[in-house]
Amino acid sequence: MKRPSIFIVIALAILPLVATPAHASLKRNSSTTLTIFAASSLGQTFTTIGKAFEAKNRDVSVQFSFLASSTLATQLNAGAPADVFASASVSDMAAVKLLVPDTTIFTANRVVLATPRGNNFHINKIIDLNKRGLKWIQCAPIVPCGAAANAAMASEGRITSKPVSLEPKVSSVVAKLVNGEVDAAIIYHSDYVANKGVLREIRFKSAQAATTQYPIGVVKTSSQSVLAKRFVEMVLSAYGRKILAEAGFIRVP
Repeated sequence: MKRPSIFIVIALAILPLVATPAHASLKRNSSTTLTIFAASSLGQTFTTIGKAFEAKNRDVSVQFSFLASSTLATQLNAGAPADVFASASVSDMAAVKLLVPDTTIFTANRVVLATPRGNNFHINKIIDLNKRGLKWIQCAPIVPCGAAANAAMASEGRITSKPVSLEPKVSSVVAKLVNGEVDAAIIYHSDYVANKGVLREIRFKSAQAATTQYPIGVVKTSSQSVLAKRFVEMVLSAYGRKILAEAGFIRVP
């Protein structure tokens, strides 16, 4: 008579263990994914904002694609699914006007010439790029950081040297500079701020030529338009602007 009671106790002990994984799986399946396409220069700040957004929306998972704005615009026009697009240039946002009709300029950034601290060429001004043997790089002109770099360099007027490489996005420019592969590079001020322990920056004469604006908007085909609007609102909020300002981005009205 004692054996059945032992089986009942064991069964009751196992039951919660069996039920727990099913409950956890159901919770994961019920979560909603919000896909954000954002310029590579926004990687650090948007990741922070994304975590805050998830904390306020417990059933939402925010996923990012951080690439050059021109690449992201091309992907959107080719049908890639996304809920929000944040570009590092007005022109790249204009390229997806039909998909992202309503946008807001939420911040700005400026390119600077950056060098490792204690660089061997003693680079102290932009014209020092003309020093023989010096290797420097920038973004390709097709991406926002490259377009801004070209405009900033044109404002200086006396640079005859050429970059040894034109990179597809600013993060690869920063990586090569920090790793010591080149002597100097044109990057965003925000990238300098993120690496100011190992880099120095030199500003261009024309702040206007070196500056690029960042628009953001909800993708019209988004299946999560309500959540997408909430994310944009968080970026535009005092909290979002504070995160961007602390990272070296320029406040806009």
